[in-house]
Amino acid sequence: MASTGQVIRCKAAVAWEAGKPLAIEEVEVAPPQAMEVRVKILFTSLCHTDVYFWEAKGQTPLFPRIFGHEAGGIVESVGEGVTDLEPGDHVLPVFTGECKECRHCKSEESNMCDLLRINTDRGVMLNDGKSRFSIRGQPIYHFVGTSTFSEYTVVHVGCLAKINPAAPLDKVCVLSCGISTGLGATLNVAKPKKGSTVAIFGLGAVGLAAAEGARISGASRIIGVDLNANRFNEAKKFGVTEFVNPKDHDKPVHEVIAEMTHGGVDRSVECTGSVSAMISAFECVHDGWGVAVLVGVPNKDDAFKTHPMNILNEKTLKGTFFGNYKPRSDLPSVVEKYMNKELELEKFITHEVPFSEINKAFEYMLSGAGLSSFKTRKKMSSTAGQVIRCKAAVAWEAGKPLVMEEVEVAPPQAMEVRVKILFTSLCHTDVYFWEAKGQTPLFPRIFGHEAGGIVESVGEGVTDLEPGDHVLPVFTGECKECRHCKSEESNMCDLLRINTDRGVMLNDGKSRFSIRGQPIYHFVGTSTFSEYTVVHVGCLAKINPAAPLDKVCVLSCGISTGLGATLNVAKPKKGSSVAIFGLGAVGLAAAEGARISGASRIIGVDLNANRFNEAKKFGVTEFVNPKDHDKPVHEVIAEMTDGGVDRSVECTGSVSAMISAFECVHDGWGVAVLVGVPNKDDAFKTHPMNILNERTLKGTFFGNYKPRSDIPSVVEKYMNKELELEKFITHEVPFAEINKAFEYMLSGAGLSKENERK
Repeated sequence: MASTGQVIRCKAAVAWEAGKPLAIEEVEVAPPQAMEVRVKILFTSLCHTDVYFWEAKGQTPLFPRIFGHEAGGIVESVGEGVTDLEPGDHVLPVFTGECKECRHCKSEESNMCDLLRINTDRGVMLNDGKSRFSIRGQPIYHFVGTSTFSEYTVVHVGCLAKINPAAPLDKVCVLSCGISTGLGATLNVAKPKKGSTVAIFGLGAVGLAAAEGARISGASRIIGVDLNANRFNEAKKFGVTEFVNPKDHDKPVHEVIAEMTHGGVDRSVECTGSVSAMISAFECVHDGWGVAVLVGVPNKDDAFKTHPMNILNEKTLKGTFFGNYKPRSDLPSVVEKYMNKELELEKFITHEVPFSEINKAFEYMLSGAGLSSFKTRKKMSSTAGQVIRCKAAVAWEAGKPLVMEEVEVAPPQAMEVRVKILFTSLCHTDVYFWEAKGQTPLFPRIFGHEAGGIVESVGEGVTDLEPGDHVLPVFTGECKECRHCKSEESNMCDLLRINTDRGVMLNDGKSRFSIRGQPIYHFVGTSTFSEYTVVHVGCLAKINPAAPLDKVCVLSCGISTGLGATLNVAKPKKGSSVAIFGLGAVGLAAAEGARISGASRIIGVDLNANRFNEAKKFGVTEFVNPKDHDKPVHEVIAEMTDGGVDRSVECTGSVSAMISAFECVHDGWGVAVLVGVPNKDDAFKTHPMNILNERTLKGTFFGNYKPRSDIPSVVEKYMNKELELEKFITHEVPFAEINKAFEYMLSGAGLSKENERK
């Protein structure tokens, strides 16, 4: 082209001062340097981000400046080293880039390029630290590497998406920022299934794009949430089916949505930047499978704050940046969605004005006028239907030694099974509720919830177990009928979810244990510190009878919890880095999961240095004791791992450890999984940008294993020598000496697994 290598004089809308009208000026646009491209801008769009930085409220002002970052144009010339673009190519400039060389660009999980990630404070080009714009020798600052409010602009090649030349630039130019951000937040991150429910917080352009993504996905209900009732009718065009204005209700909006949707929506997308909306968007998703995605940019001093149990109840919190689209690799396919009539862009465009009247566009934006089942014959045992008298370790008072008593165990009622317990294990949860610190005491009680046994008899309606079957009782269940059990994403059975306060059976509200007529309370539906117990059929996993019960009994709780947290939820890839917070039995099981997954680095974090050597048996390669450092542990881990680990699993229940586990994962692809149970008054608190930088926060309950469906396969991992269980067992004591096991546990001498042989 004739202008190649020369300065081009053209019109640009220059912001000389914060908040003042833009001035149409003649600017000089220098030729592109190495890895740069000069683009003739044909159409540009105004986005709230332009207005926000033009107003310069709360940011460091950088003026004079040429704003603009949503546009479509044609390549005029290219600089040295540019090989995949040439003059005449149609392109969309993008405020963030894709160098194709850094870890983020090479990762399938991230779009947060190390080189070209958005930088709102940088007003110059990367190549030489200078501007390509000037007026009579005075440099004019760039904005987010695009500056599309100019007839020509210079952009790094990594920030240009080459698109189908048949695509109308006056329509697809809006894909450079907000529309792709909202659309991708739903399609790429929330990923709602056909027929699901989705809540969209904020019905501006980004929120409507998120709703459009939900419509494309086939969501059956799309609930729009906004404080501006005027937006509701417009939102119907984008698939929104119901509307909630928080001002119309006297209860929190997440409670309103939960009532509307039988417990919560399947997915939510937050597009406002309000931290209260972010929290509501998270708290309104359904436990077990709900996913909340944060899109909106918060204020710099905001803190996302929620009770950790909201996470642990298997809700997932994700952040997204530009809808997780890689600009060069992915945007062309979004353009094709429009070309194929899958995506409607026209409805996002509310006004068109000549470039010379650009200030009108600002006025429209500021006024709010724009968007921008098999039956079996059961074997009968000689004791079936009769009361059985046996030994049990009874806790009569909180914190007092258990007493060996003769108890009467009633026959199983409908949907119940009586099991002969052969081996049981002691877990910290037993100790915690036996001590009754901070809980409502329920005594006398028979504790125990990790065990292996044999079915003695079954009650009415039980069809998939019979006497002689080998089983593991589990503290949580699987009814196979509720929404959670039918969902592939959840194990949080509505009927049989753990209830530590209920000491009776569901069928009739009575205990099956008694001593001389006095009822003895059950514990979490299992009560395995008894030679016989009665358990709901949904809380029994039928396992391979060849499996040694003295080993696999430990799979009823903590080991499966930690193992599943890694294998099922964190899902580290081969060669990845994993941090495990807390090296008790659950944490070591999480480490074992990382070892099985092929993680190259497994970093153990614990305040007890004595645990480090033991942890090596479970694949831990490095150790961090926070007490050895004068900086936060997440910073220590970030320095060790060039920006953060790929995955972390928190197994302590300490809210500070939860926060550190989240903040130590790498931006772009890092996933933190919370396992430990917090105190009731704890609050998980972090800056929302830690989420928005494409980190994912997940909670897990029992490692996301469904007890009846999944635990048999975990037993097979042990039988196939993929999983080593022996190293989790530190002591074995006779059942009559069960209090010794409590002593070992309380002294810290065990991993939290002490087996009692009955």
